[in-house]
Amino acid sequence: MADQGNITTPHAADLNAAALRYATAQGWAMADGSYPIRPANMHGRQDLESAIRAVGRGGASHDAIRVHIIKRAQAIGLSDLIPDNWAADGSLTGQNSLEGTVEIERRYTSGDTGKAELRADNGQKRIGGYAAVFNRQSKNLGGFIEVVDPIAFNQSRGDGWPEVIARYNHDDNQLLGTTAAGTLRMGIDAYGLSYDVVPPASMSHVVELVERGDVRKSSFAFRTLDDDWTMTDQGYPLRRLVGAQVVDVAPVNTPAYADTSAGLRSLAKKFDADLTEVRSLAEADELRRFFVRSDGPSPARPKKKGMPAHAAAAALLARREDPYV
Repeated sequence: MADQGNITTPHAADLNAAALRYATAQGWAMADGSYPIRPANMHGRQDLESAIRAVGRGGASHDAIRVHIIKRAQAIGLSDLIPDNWAADGSLTGQNSLEGTVEIERRYTSGDTGKAELRADNGQKRIGGYAAVFNRQSKNLGGFIEVVDPIAFNQSRGDGWPEVIARYNHDDNQLLGTTAAGTLRMGIDAYGLSYDVVPPASMSHVVELVERGDVRKSSFAFRTLDDDWTMTDQGYPLRRLVGAQVVDVAPVNTPAYADTSAGLRSLAKKFDADLTEVRSLAEADELRRFFVRSDGPSPARPKKKGMPAHAAAAALLARREDPYV
């Protein structure tokens, strides 16, 4: 009988070398042993969710990775978990595929957290900074706080940051650069989501404002692909962004209003609650009622799709050998 290794462990990140070999031999993983997705009765749902979020970390063709994931999802009867913008051949239906269906949200950083700064390279002036910082709790966004998970932008990165633009104050008339033209570069490190843009000569006034320190904040716009709702240690509602499609980044002097309507809709969906009720509780700063029962001390739990995303990310980061790469 083939050595299955630790094949009954609950998460793909826990699979040892023998288990990965077995998964590959069974056709559950790609030929190189990456992206193992076991049967549904062997924690396949958790494997599938982790694989979908990890596409951007793979070194192979991302289209090929998506094809493998789609086939495994079909085989274990979980095709409904495949993102809507994944085509059968592994390609994406385009950056604009979510327009009109998922609204744009904006967040910003300030001060030394992710400030916009002027950079120089061979006489070429550039503007850069961190548009988002990982694992840092936001201010109160209207009844809940938010954290950006380190895996949140993996899909955008894996897709090559398609059609991401940089605009001063998110203004269409203040275009600074684009990933399509190569004038905007995006990156992810342990700290957060970084950007580096070469502004055109016509935007020299923005360069001057950043250079003088008048503009110190950075911002990013995004569409949420996946989030996870829990509570902080202090018992306050916490939204963790675990999947986000980057739309634009920007140095800003006037931060965009943090419209929380998308977040509140997400919470309403998690609990099958009426959106009007959710908004009313948010205004009263009482969203915690969805997490704690009023008739007893037992906490109510939001609907989860297997392992919480932040726990999966922690398990992946804790491994020296990443099964998804």
